[in-house]
Parts: sequence; C-alpha cells; structure tokens
Amino acid sequence: MKNKTLFTREILITVFLIILLSVLCVKKVRDLKGLALESISQKNEQIIREALAIYRGDNEGLCPIHLADLKGEYLDNFPPHFHKGVASDKIKEGSSYQEIFDGTGGWLYINNKSDKDYCEIYPNAEV
Repeated sequence: MKNKTLFTREILITVFLIILLSVLCVKKVRDLKGLALESISQKNEQIIREALAIYRGDNEGLCPIHLADLKGEYLDNFPPHFHKGVASDKIKEGSSYQEIFDGTGGWLYINNKSDKDYCEIYPNAEV
C-alpha cells in the first residue's frame, strides 16, 4: 500500500511539472510572437522612411501632402504597423504629433511644413 501511495504521488508531481512547463512554454511563445511583430513594425517604418526619402529626392526636397501619395511609384502596398498583435495600415495625418496621436495603431504622418517633425512618420502606439 505504501508503494502504491508513493507511486501515485510521483505521478501527480510529474503531471504537475509537465503542466507547469507547458504553461511557461506557451507564455514564452506568445512573448516571442510579440517581439517578432514589433520587429516587423520597425522594419516597415524603415521602408516607409526610405520611400519618403526617395520621394523627396525626386521632388526637390518636398514631401508628399498625403502619405498615400507614396503608393504606386514608391510603395506597392502600404506596410502595416502591428499594435497589440493586430495589423493596421491606417494613416492619420495632421499638423503635429500631439494633435493626431491616439494610440490606436497604424501610422502617423506630420504634413505641416512649420512643424519640427514635418515629413516624419511615427507608429500610432505607445512604445
């Protein structure tokens, strides 16, 4: 009887450890997915910045009035920004970062020539 109780206890401990390790692995995979999406967003931001630089080079240093003007000749598709695991290619444009930032994902584009951030793009999310 004593051996049976000991064996049952060992089985329960083993099952508990397997469950614990499984939970930890799932959490780690989720964390890695989040890091991967963040990395993709950073690369996508760089792609847009490069398209803006090429546009400016072709247009005597001027920036597009609307970021959507890059589509076609400078960008085939507008790359998404990932916010909380959700892809968004929506663009908010305005005269200042403070005016248009709402943290809902997508991109912000400053199209006011008098703003210090003129012709800049930012993710519309908390960092």
